[in-house]
Amino acid sequence: MSNVFVYGTLMSEEVVAALIRRAPRQQPAKIRGYRRHRIKGFIFPAIVPAEESDEVNGLVLYGLNCEEMEVFDEFEGEEYYKTDATPILADGSQVDASVYVWQDSARHLLYGKWDYQEWRRKHLENYVKMCTIFKEELELTNTSNNRPYNHPEPVEST
Repeated sequence: MSNVFVYGTLMSEEVVAALIRRAPRQQPAKIRGYRRHRIKGFIFPAIVPAEESDEVNGLVLYGLNCEEMEVFDEFEGEEYYKTDATPILADGSQVDASVYVWQDSARHLLYGKWDYQEWRRKHLENYVKMCTIFKEELELTNTSNNRPYNHPEPVEST
C-alpha cells in the first residue's frame, strides 16, 4: 500500500472517487521545499522545487494499492514525475509518501498562484465528468492489454 501527497485537483474527494472509485483516508499536510503554481492554458496546478522555506499545503491520501497508483500515474501524465516526499502532518509528525512534481522542461508554462477554492467553484463539476470519462476509457484500454493514451486536459476558459 502507498501514500501520496496531493496538492491540486486530487484534493477533491469527488475527483479521487471518479478516478479510483473510492475515497481513501486522508489527512491535511504540507511539504517543504516546493512552490505551487498555475499552468498557462490549464486549470490544474503544478509544484516545482523551490527554497526550503517554501511550503505547499495539501493532503496525504493513505493506503492506495498498485492499481490505484497506476491510475494516478496515467492521470498525471508525462508532464509530471513521481518522487518520494515526507509530508508534515498538522501534529508535526511526518509520513512517507509519493508526490507528482512538474517537469523542469515545462517550467516556462508556470505562473502565479493556484487557488483550490476558486478551482472548486469554477471547474469541479466539469472536471469530475472529465475524470469519469478518463477512468472509463482507461478501463476499456486496459481490458485490451494496451497502454492508455495521455488524457486530454480541460483548457482554462478566459
